[in-house]
Amino acid sequence: MYHKGAIESSPLQAYASALLFSPTRSLVRRLFQHEEPEWISVKPAIGDSWSACLQTLEGHSDWVNSVAFSHDSTRLASASGDSTVKIWDASSGACLQTVDISRTPFNLSFDAAGSCLHTEMGAIVISDSAISNNTTAVTEPQHPQHQQVAISLDNAWITYNSKKLMWLPSEYRPACLTVSGKSIGFGVGSGMVWLCKVELHTP
Repeated sequence: MYHKGAIESSPLQAYASALLFSPTRSLVRRLFQHEEPEWISVKPAIGDSWSACLQTLEGHSDWVNSVAFSHDSTRLASASGDSTVKIWDASSGACLQTVDISRTPFNLSFDAAGSCLHTEMGAIVISDSAISNNTTAVTEPQHPQHQQVAISLDNAWITYNSKKLMWLPSEYRPACLTVSGKSIGFGVGSGMVWLCKVELHTP
Protein backbone atom coordinates (compact mmCIF):
# COMPACT_ATOMS: atom_id res chain seq x y z
CA MET A 1 0.00 0.00 0.00
CA TYR A 2 1.51 3.34 -1.13
CA HIS A 3 0.35 5.31 1.95
CA LYS A 4 0.97 2.55 4.50
CA GLY A 5 3.59 4.59 6.40
CA ALA A 6 1.32 7.55 7.06
CA ILE A 7 -1.57 5.33 8.12
CA GLU A 8 0.59 3.29 10.50
CA SER A 9 2.34 6.27 12.11
CA SER A 10 -0.69 8.59 12.41
CA PRO A 11 -3.92 6.61 12.06
CA LEU A 12 -6.23 9.23 13.64
CA GLN A 13 -4.99 12.03 11.38
CA ALA A 14 -5.25 9.76 8.33
CA TYR A 15 -8.82 8.93 9.38
CA ALA A 16 -9.70 12.65 9.55
CA SER A 17 -8.16 13.12 6.11
CA ALA A 18 -10.20 10.19 4.72
CA LEU A 19 -13.42 11.80 5.95
CA LEU A 20 -12.59 15.17 4.38
CA PHE A 21 -11.41 13.86 1.00
CA SER A 22 -14.02 11.11 0.54
CA PRO A 23 -16.78 11.73 -2.04
CA THR A 24 -19.97 13.21 -0.61
CA ARG A 25 -22.05 10.13 -1.47
CA SER A 26 -19.46 7.55 -0.44
CA LEU A 27 -20.26 5.01 2.27
CA VAL A 28 -17.45 6.37 4.45
CA ARG A 29 -18.79 9.93 4.28
CA ARG A 30 -22.42 8.92 4.91
CA LEU A 31 -21.69 6.70 7.89
CA PHE A 32 -19.13 8.90 9.62
CA GLN A 33 -19.90 12.49 8.52
CA HIS A 34 -20.66 13.42 12.14
CA GLU A 35 -16.96 12.80 12.85
CA GLU A 36 -15.63 15.15 10.16
CA PRO A 37 -13.07 17.62 11.59
CA GLU A 38 -14.93 20.76 12.70
CA TRP A 39 -11.75 22.81 12.58
CA ILE A 40 -11.77 22.87 8.76
CA SER A 41 -14.38 25.54 8.01
CA VAL A 42 -13.67 25.88 4.26
CA LYS A 43 -13.51 22.43 2.69
CA PRO A 44 -12.37 21.18 -0.73
CA ALA A 45 -15.09 20.65 -3.31
CA ILE A 46 -15.20 16.87 -3.58
CA GLY A 47 -17.34 15.09 -6.16
CA ASP A 48 -20.31 12.84 -5.47
CA SER A 49 -18.42 9.67 -6.33
CA TRP A 50 -14.81 8.57 -6.12
CA SER A 51 -12.56 10.63 -8.37
CA ALA A 52 -8.91 11.67 -8.41
CA CYS A 53 -9.81 15.21 -9.49
CA LEU A 54 -10.18 18.01 -6.95
CA GLN A 55 -12.70 20.56 -8.27
CA THR A 56 -11.38 23.76 -6.72
CA LEU A 57 -10.33 27.09 -8.29
CA GLU A 58 -9.84 25.69 -11.76
CA GLY A 59 -8.55 27.88 -14.56
CA HIS A 60 -4.80 27.43 -15.06
CA SER A 61 -3.63 25.10 -17.82
CA ASP A 62 -0.16 24.40 -16.41
CA TRP A 63 1.71 24.06 -13.11
CA VAL A 64 0.82 26.56 -10.41
CA ASN A 65 4.21 27.68 -9.13
CA SER A 66 3.41 30.55 -6.76
CA VAL A 67 0.45 31.62 -4.63
CA ALA A 68 -0.05 34.55 -2.27
CA PHE A 69 -2.80 35.96 -0.07
CA SER A 70 -3.56 39.66 0.11
CA HIS A 71 -2.86 41.04 3.60
CA ASP A 72 -6.56 41.16 4.44
CA SER A 73 -6.98 37.56 3.17
CA THR A 74 -9.82 38.56 0.84
CA ARG A 75 -7.91 37.73 -2.35
CA LEU A 76 -5.60 34.94 -3.46
CA ALA A 77 -3.21 35.29 -6.39
CA SER A 78 -1.79 32.36 -8.32
CA ALA A 79 0.93 32.27 -10.97
CA SER A 80 1.24 29.44 -13.47
CA GLY A 81 3.48 28.02 -16.16
CA ASP A 82 0.73 29.00 -18.60
CA SER A 83 2.14 32.56 -18.25
CA THR A 84 -0.88 33.93 -16.43
CA VAL A 85 -1.56 35.36 -13.01
CA LYS A 86 -5.07 34.91 -11.64
CA ILE A 87 -6.67 36.89 -8.81
CA TRP A 88 -9.31 34.87 -6.92
CA ASP A 89 -11.97 35.86 -4.41
CA ALA A 90 -10.89 33.95 -1.30
CA SER A 91 -14.47 33.59 -0.04
CA SER A 92 -16.31 32.40 -3.14
CA GLY A 93 -13.39 31.01 -5.16
CA ALA A 94 -14.45 33.11 -8.15
CA CYS A 95 -11.72 34.23 -10.54
CA LEU A 96 -11.76 38.04 -10.43
CA GLN A 97 -9.03 38.81 -12.97
CA THR A 98 -6.57 37.03 -15.27
CA VAL A 99 -3.35 38.74 -16.36
CA ASP A 100 -1.26 37.44 -19.27
CA ILE A 101 2.49 37.69 -18.61
CA SER A 102 5.26 37.36 -21.21
CA ARG A 103 6.96 34.58 -19.23
CA THR A 104 6.27 32.43 -16.20
CA PRO A 105 6.06 34.62 -13.07
CA PHE A 106 7.34 33.53 -9.66
CA ASN A 107 7.38 34.82 -6.06
CA LEU A 108 4.05 36.60 -5.83
CA SER A 109 3.41 39.03 -2.97
CA PHE A 110 0.80 41.74 -2.39
CA ASP A 111 1.70 45.17 -1.12
CA ALA A 112 0.22 46.30 2.21
CA ALA A 113 -2.70 48.09 0.53
CA GLY A 114 -3.54 45.06 -1.62
CA SER A 115 -3.56 47.25 -4.73
CA CYS A 116 -0.33 45.92 -6.21
CA LEU A 117 0.89 42.36 -6.74
CA HIS A 118 4.66 41.99 -7.02
CA THR A 119 6.63 39.40 -8.96
CA GLU A 120 10.34 39.15 -9.72
CA MET A 121 9.49 40.55 -13.16
CA GLY A 122 7.75 43.67 -11.91
CA ALA A 123 4.47 44.81 -10.40
CA ILE A 124 0.91 44.06 -11.43
CA VAL A 125 -1.32 46.98 -10.49
CA ILE A 126 -4.76 45.96 -9.26
CA SER A 127 -7.76 48.26 -9.53
CA ASP A 128 -11.52 47.84 -9.38
CA SER A 129 -11.87 48.30 -13.13
CA ALA A 130 -8.84 46.49 -14.53
CA ILE A 131 -5.44 45.01 -13.91
CA SER A 132 -2.50 46.21 -15.93
CA ASN A 133 1.04 44.91 -16.14
CA ASN A 134 3.58 47.51 -14.99
CA THR A 135 7.18 46.31 -15.16
CA THR A 136 8.71 49.48 -13.73
CA ALA A 137 8.17 48.72 -10.06
CA VAL A 138 10.07 45.75 -8.62
CA THR A 139 10.19 44.69 -4.99
CA GLU A 140 11.73 41.82 -3.10
CA PRO A 141 9.27 38.94 -2.74
CA GLN A 142 7.77 38.40 0.69
CA HIS A 143 7.76 34.93 2.16
CA PRO A 144 4.55 33.66 3.74
CA GLN A 145 4.48 33.93 7.51
CA HIS A 146 3.69 30.50 8.93
CA GLN A 147 2.25 31.25 12.34
CA GLN A 148 0.22 28.53 14.03
CA VAL A 149 -1.28 26.84 10.98
CA ALA A 150 1.24 25.54 8.46
CA ILE A 151 2.27 22.71 6.16
CA SER A 152 4.94 20.21 7.18
CA LEU A 153 8.33 20.38 5.47
CA ASP A 154 7.53 17.28 3.41
CA ASN A 155 4.20 18.87 2.29
CA ALA A 156 2.32 15.81 3.54
CA TRP A 157 0.54 17.31 6.59
CA ILE A 158 -1.48 20.32 7.69
CA THR A 159 0.04 21.21 11.06
CA TYR A 160 -0.88 23.40 14.01
CA ASN A 161 1.96 24.52 16.30
CA SER A 162 4.11 21.83 14.61
CA LYS A 163 1.62 19.05 15.50
CA LYS A 164 0.23 17.00 12.65
CA LEU A 165 -3.49 17.60 12.13
CA MET A 166 -4.37 16.20 8.73
CA TRP A 167 -2.52 14.08 6.21
CA LEU A 168 -2.76 15.18 2.56
CA PRO A 169 -3.10 12.61 -0.23
CA SER A 170 -0.20 12.85 -2.68
CA GLU A 171 -2.29 14.38 -5.48
CA TYR A 172 -3.37 17.22 -3.16
CA ARG A 173 0.08 18.13 -1.84
CA PRO A 174 1.16 21.68 -2.66
CA ALA A 175 3.73 22.58 -5.28
CA CYS A 176 3.56 26.02 -3.66
CA LEU A 177 1.56 27.52 -0.84
CA THR A 178 0.71 30.63 1.10
CA VAL A 179 -0.55 31.00 4.65
CA SER A 180 -2.59 33.91 6.00
CA GLY A 181 -3.69 33.45 9.58
CA LYS A 182 -5.92 30.38 9.55
CA SER A 183 -6.19 30.18 5.75
CA ILE A 184 -3.92 28.16 3.48
CA GLY A 185 -3.77 28.40 -0.31
CA PHE A 186 -2.24 25.45 -2.20
CA GLY A 187 -1.13 25.37 -5.82
CA VAL A 188 -0.94 21.81 -7.17
CA GLY A 189 0.66 20.28 -10.25
CA SER A 190 -2.62 19.81 -12.11
CA GLY A 191 -3.08 23.59 -12.30
CA MET A 192 -5.71 23.83 -9.56
CA VAL A 193 -5.63 25.89 -6.38
CA TRP A 194 -7.15 24.68 -3.11
CA LEU A 195 -8.18 27.21 -0.47
CA CYS A 196 -8.50 25.75 3.03
CA LYS A 197 -9.44 27.47 6.28
CA VAL A 198 -8.65 25.90 9.65
CA GLU A 199 -10.85 26.80 12.64
CA LEU A 200 -9.62 25.18 15.84
CA HIS A 201 -11.76 25.47 18.95
CA THR A 202 -9.89 25.06 22.22
CA PRO A 203 -11.81 23.65 25.18
